[in-house]
Amino acid sequence: SHTAEWAVKLGADSLKPGHLRLSRGQAVHGLEGFEDGAWWVQDLAASLPARLLGEGGGKRALDLCAAPGGKTLQLAAQGWQVTALDISERRMERVAANLARTGLAAEVVQADALEFDASEAGGGFDAILLDAPCSATGTIRRHPDLPYAKDGSEFGALIELQAEMIDHALTLLKPGGRLVFCTCSLLPDEGEVQVEEALARHEGLTNDLKALARPGIEPDWIGPEGLRLR
Repeated sequence: SHTAEWAVKLGADSLKPGHLRLSRGQAVHGLEGFEDGAWWVQDLAASLPARLLGEGGGKRALDLCAAPGGKTLQLAAQGWQVTALDISERRMERVAANLARTGLAAEVVQADALEFDASEAGGGFDAILLDAPCSATGTIRRHPDLPYAKDGSEFGALIELQAEMIDHALTLLKPGGRLVFCTCSLLPDEGEVQVEEALARHEGLTNDLKALARPGIEPDWIGPEGLRLR
């Protein structure tokens, strides 16, 4: 398989089809295949939200907080017609550079997610991936200083912003479309509670737990509100 070939070339382990894990301390820019755009850098956990959307078949997807672009590349590689949006012009330049390097196609838009409307995008989307701004408490293993660097004072505003972004994203979906909401947070207020409250606010919005049952996802990771990685 393609994954097995690159595992040999890079001396890597494979935890999932299409994903390789390298040993620490390697400069990725110098590895075989980087300049050729044969692969991109993305955490395994970060790859799961787009995997849940499956193959695109040319349908339209919006990556609503796209930078630095891993999920945009992944959606494009899965056959979606992607619009990648982020408020940061500098970070969107990195998305465009990664698209150019890999030869994958996406429309790149620098804008405020809450001000972007479907008319600007030529109608609604079949799928939206909302990797929302959050407390980043899920990154403590990599950033053990985080509990000392943040006192939690900004978390309330982030939780409110997430709810606003969910509500706005739903206005950008076609009828029957799918929204994947994800955060890198240990706090239920930024995960399970957001899902519960969104379902209560929006009549006709349903939680498709069957879509979470994919290879590599343990059944006990799936709760009534969705997927909680361990």
